[in-house]
Amino acid sequence: MQENQAGLEGPLLFAEDETAGEVPKRLKSWRCLIVDDDEGVHQSLAFAMNNLPVLEGRIEWLHAYTAREAREILERERDVAVIMLDVVMEHEQAGLELVRVIRNELGLNDTRIILHTGQPGFAPEITAIREYDINDYRTKAQLTRGHVYTCLSSAIRTYRQIRAIAQGREQLRRIIEAGDELMMQVDEAAFARGVLAHFAQLLDTGLSGFALTATRPDSLGLLPLLVAEGQHAGRAGRSLNASEAAEALACCLQSLSGHGVAWGARGAALCIRSHPGAVLCLYLDLQVPDPESVDPGVIDVFAGHFASCLDNRSLLHQLQHDAYHDRLSGLPNRRALGEELGRCLVAGQTSGLSLALIDIDAFGEINETLGHAFGDELLRGITARLRASATPEVMVARISADIFAVLGAERRITPEFVLPLFAEPFTVGGEESMVSVTVGFTRLGDVEAQGGGEMLEAAFQALRYAKTYQRGQLAWYDPALTSQTHERVRLLNGLRHALQGDGLYVVFQPQVSLEDQRLIGLEALMRWRTEDGSVIPPDRFIPVAEQSGLIRELGFFVLREACSLLARLHAEGHTGVRMAVNVSAVQFRNPSFLSELRQIVGASGMDAHYLELEITESIAMEDSAYVREALEALRTMGVQLAVDDFGTGYSCLAQLKQLAFNRLKIDKAFVHDLSEEEADASIAGVVIQLGQRLGKEVIAEGVETEAQAQILGRLGCREAQGYLYGRPMPVAELYRWLKSRA
Repeated sequence: MQENQAGLEGPLLFAEDETAGEVPKRLKSWRCLIVDDDEGVHQSLAFAMNNLPVLEGRIEWLHAYTAREAREILERERDVAVIMLDVVMEHEQAGLELVRVIRNELGLNDTRIILHTGQPGFAPEITAIREYDINDYRTKAQLTRGHVYTCLSSAIRTYRQIRAIAQGREQLRRIIEAGDELMMQVDEAAFARGVLAHFAQLLDTGLSGFALTATRPDSLGLLPLLVAEGQHAGRAGRSLNASEAAEALACCLQSLSGHGVAWGARGAALCIRSHPGAVLCLYLDLQVPDPESVDPGVIDVFAGHFASCLDNRSLLHQLQHDAYHDRLSGLPNRRALGEELGRCLVAGQTSGLSLALIDIDAFGEINETLGHAFGDELLRGITARLRASATPEVMVARISADIFAVLGAERRITPEFVLPLFAEPFTVGGEESMVSVTVGFTRLGDVEAQGGGEMLEAAFQALRYAKTYQRGQLAWYDPALTSQTHERVRLLNGLRHALQGDGLYVVFQPQVSLEDQRLIGLEALMRWRTEDGSVIPPDRFIPVAEQSGLIRELGFFVLREACSLLARLHAEGHTGVRMAVNVSAVQFRNPSFLSELRQIVGASGMDAHYLELEITESIAMEDSAYVREALEALRTMGVQLAVDDFGTGYSCLAQLKQLAFNRLKIDKAFVHDLSEEEADASIAGVVIQLGQRLGKEVIAEGVETEAQAQILGRLGCREAQGYLYGRPMPVAELYRWLKSRA
């Protein structure tokens, strides 16, 4: 072994190693920085590694003679693999202080630092390694050529591994971020272009290649390209030409039939598979394909992540489709129709368009009687007929269980178009079935709306108007319907507010004996005074309450007030007086009605025998098990029953005989029409005679004159109420009325 000591602080020894061969061309460069104030060290280290490859690369030396120079270089040149650093330069701790700058200030944590010194006393090895972030420590006496090569190889290998880990981590971050962004991309081509661009980043190449989707290898060359970039630009929408892109096609086929990246002589392909069976095939042109340049694990993550993105996109597309389509019929649903109406409104295209809502009459009964399978097949048949009759510019939708919608030009969407579609029977389960429909037609130009939802609501108003008459009818939208709807909504909101406050109150109208005008009962009636003091008549707010279901709360409010007052009157000596309270059909049919009635009567302390519930003729004649049981339960409680407005409906005499009611009430319209000449033949007279035959009491309401009272008395009616005896009065006024008659 020979020593070469010329110009060195200490002996830098080079062993007689084998002569290095020629360094292959196009090797990677490993940048190494020598920081030493001795020029001879720079020359010796460079000479030692001259033409000597390290980990398939060559050393590219950078030189600094002071710690300050080193810092300037490192601020400028970031990709430095190894620093050969002297300890003693400008001063005894210059090298160690530079270590802190490199790590803490410059943030170069990947760069490997090899500390070397000719004066070990200034930086003992154990202390330096323990207290400073260095990776190797050598005295200059140890720096033989073999040691230099070993130190650099080890440091560069570690640097390469650290950078590979960091690069992989960064690639994974980019993959995840890219997937999250691209997954929300609606356009399929834009999604494929984004994936191809990120594949190019992964391979560290320019964006030149193509992407397509396929399901089978034999279809690959037949399918149009979704994306074509770089030298393939202009091929988007065209299929791969085997003669022009034979190698690219072969590369794609190889990846499609296998897994991972398929490398060709001039490019690389990657097929990303989704669970539904579709494959996104990516191909990139490469100048020098290098399979070693990419971590296979990163490729697997890339393919797996974007496969998940494909799956998620497929799911999102399905959810998007389901959000706007009816599953049974496949037609657009209510949401889709509403948005289409909104689009037409924004585009100013509503004039000249009509919308028909087609309600299948008694569809619920069809389902209950013939089964849901029959109902579903019927709906499919209706869907098929509507689709077959609709031209491309007509939109057919199913917007609820039994309602279809047809949107199109006014000249097309007419009764003459819609009604004949249901004139012929539908074949369901091998049997022919006729269907009746009720249709609401709306000319969209007649509707004042701010959005599609309001336009659709106007169409529903026309349908509801058609259904108020009977099945199988049609009606056209009238702007007045919207005004009526707005009025109902305003009344309903006000009614809810009044129920929570003190706007609602109960008045009481006397019922007297026609024989001696003795008080025999009171009828409790609801009134509503708004905050501005105006009074809303019952015939305006009661129908709204019944339609909304609020009548139940209003009814129980009246019952509580009425029972409380009657208990008080009885306690004050007005014994024998009964209290009549109207009960709506909605309230009466509610399953909790009887239990709540018992609770109210019990809480008031009154005798239930003096409570009379007035029910309509339609409820009394209803032949249902619940109504029969409810009427029997009321009779058992001792509650009296009166049939209100008798004569305005249709009653069966046989049923009347069986019903446990106490009193028939003649409607005021029949009392108003009474005359002496025709009294016996009047409806009032007939009702009175019927009551006598059935053994029931009869009371006439709306008695306003002495003449009416005398005629009723002569006909055999024994009870009456009306303005002749007293108007409906609040409690305080009722007490004054009672006092005046004492």
